[in-house]
Amino acid sequence: MSVLDIVLYTLVGVLVIVIVVCLAIANYAGSNLVAVFEQYEKYSADFFDTLTLAKKISQGEFGGNIKVGYTDGFLSDYYYNRTIYLSSRVASASNISAFAVCAHELGHAIQYRDEPQKMLKFGKRIRLSNVLSKFTLPLFVIGIVCIFINILLAIAILTFSVVMFLIGLVTKLSTIKIEKEASENGIKLLQKYANFDETQVRYAKKVLSSAKLTYIASFLKSMLKWTMLVNKYDFY
Repeated sequence: MSVLDIVLYTLVGVLVIVIVVCLAIANYAGSNLVAVFEQYEKYSADFFDTLTLAKKISQGEFGGNIKVGYTDGFLSDYYYNRTIYLSSRVASASNISAFAVCAHELGHAIQYRDEPQKMLKFGKRIRLSNVLSKFTLPLFVIGIVCIFINILLAIAILTFSVVMFLIGLVTKLSTIKIEKEASENGIKLLQKYANFDETQVRYAKKVLSSAKLTYIASFLKSMLKWTMLVNKYDFY
């Protein structure tokens, strides 16, 4: 066996290990979030409910301009246009998990209030990335086919698809940072408006940390999209 063969087999082995590890993390993240949410859903938040919390924070931080809406699904909560949309297990609930999720979404409202330009640019990158992601794989396949027709055209198409793929990965990475900041804002809101003690804060952080892992998993799934071994999920 030549040195080149050893290097090649080593690289393939490393690639396989990386793919397996990334898939394991990606597949674990969703089930872990559900388990952690349900675990701390059993602990009372010692407060009325999430709607009362949201109204209190809206009044205290935004002059009452943040509204509350409702969304279907499980852990499908989100913030959009001065409104937090809460899922059925979060809206009107009074437990650590529900409060953590509610505060996280209000943490996004803090971001839009304090850094509007940054968040507007982030929203544009997300929309662009969503559009590009629909064409990345088809263009890559077309590029491969074009190798047998016109090599220069094939290189151009493949290069463009790789660039779009990289743009999507960079956007996913920035999403992790944005979500981390929202969770940090949320913890501060819980301490200020829900009077969470040290133990309750620790439990809330565990819920939000498990949610953060799903964003990392989303990045890993995007990175491995070309393998066709991952599927999309929408958690939190």
